[in-house]
Amino acid sequence: MKRRAMGFTLIELMIVVAVIAILATVAFPSYTRYMMQMHRTQAQSYLMQLAQRQQQYFLDSRAFAPASVLLNLAPVPAAVSAQYSVTIGPAAPTIPPTFIASAVPLPGSLQAKYRDPTLSIAQDGTKSPAGVW
Repeated sequence: MKRRAMGFTLIELMIVVAVIAILATVAFPSYTRYMMQMHRTQAQSYLMQLAQRQQQYFLDSRAFAPASVLLNLAPVPAAVSAQYSVTIGPAAPTIPPTFIASAVPLPGSLQAKYRDPTLSIAQDGTKSPAGVW
């Protein structure tokens, strides 16, 4: 009796490689979009927390905090700081007092690579850009 050799042929292996390549070309852009949206959502959440703490600070001191260290807020999460530079400052030197908190995509980050806009929130709850929030 003759025994048949067990294993895969080169054609079978090439078919598997082709299927994996097709799946990767479909999945990678989707994964990248998902990661971009996740980073944006985390930044938006942090900006909302910052705005809430600013309002609490305003109720106590009748002015907005010039820096986030005065707000007793946890440090910027690592996932946010890896993608964005978060800043806080007065929107304009006017009466009543104002503030604006912004998250600017860092150069070289995934957010900058795909041209994610700068996120910001003001003292009156105005969020920009409107289509992203």
